[in-house]
Amino acid sequence: MRGSLKELGIRVGRLSPGPTDSIVDVPGIMVGHVTLSGGDGPLRVGAGPVRTGVTVVVPPGEVGPWPAAVHVINGYGKSAGLLQVAELGQLESPIFLTNTLSVAAVLQGYLEHLRARGRFHPGQSRNVVVGECNDGYLNDLWGFAVQPEHAVAALVAASSAPPAQGSVGAGTGMAGFGHKGGIGTASRRLPDGHVMGVLVLLNCGTAEDLVTFPVRPRAGRPPAVPDGSIIIVAATNAGVDRWDLTRVARRASHGLARVGGHSAPGSGDVVVAVDVGEPAGVTPRDLDPLFLAAAETTEAAIWNALLTADPVVGRDGHVLKALPIDWAPGTPTRPS
Repeated sequence: MRGSLKELGIRVGRLSPGPTDSIVDVPGIMVGHVTLSGGDGPLRVGAGPVRTGVTVVVPPGEVGPWPAAVHVINGYGKSAGLLQVAELGQLESPIFLTNTLSVAAVLQGYLEHLRARGRFHPGQSRNVVVGECNDGYLNDLWGFAVQPEHAVAALVAASSAPPAQGSVGAGTGMAGFGHKGGIGTASRRLPDGHVMGVLVLLNCGTAEDLVTFPVRPRAGRPPAVPDGSIIIVAATNAGVDRWDLTRVARRASHGLARVGGHSAPGSGDVVVAVDVGEPAGVTPRDLDPLFLAAAETTEAAIWNALLTADPVVGRDGHVLKALPIDWAPGTPTRPS
């Protein structure tokens, strides 16, 4: 049986998941996907096979600004917009995810969307955040299948319904710990009633790295996949400022480590955190549940990416199989 942690009845961590165990449990957050998949056989650059897409996380109101922070775990990446978020502590666009060579197309697509709707100032720029991972093991990376209109289509498709996970949107061609990776999401309720939600684009790790909780992989060696990356989008409505959001974002790296990630030299591992709640005057003591939630929710989102991903055959017959699992109901997720 395959499915998310929630569907499998597996509990990770101490905090309780939100109603959908996804990032849309944070009020006002929406997620949209566009999946591009076509062609089989040998790679012909510009003709496919195509296994890629766009995913977008949309905060309420779409154009912000919202308090935000960036934490770079390992900086091997080609994302856009992170420097200004880190400098000013503000996010002023949705957070788009796609493949490494499609960052510019997605950025252009969103800017054209703003221009078409008159949501711009003639003399000012707009900082658009686009995260990326390299799906070239399965996808015709240099074929540039993602076009500006696909960014807009993902935005139009965004909703507050529980988002699809696994081999979908930007996750279509991604790997994870030697198996099929992709999109994963999870949420945790905080003791004060607020919510932490995380969505990941998982494309990192080897099979040897994987820590085998909460599942036990079956025997068999998956193919060696080049160093990948992970983009972690964390959202909350706890009302924390940019400085404390930076501290929260750092704790997401603990969730990656719990699954077995160690940020290889060629892995672009980045956390973008945003708060969409009303300022709450959070004290240092209030931060402890947020820190725990950032770690637990990231861990759960990564597992969900692995557990929900369908196997995919890509260019040149490259195959990424789904993580095979042996699991029985009632199996504890952690030693008590």
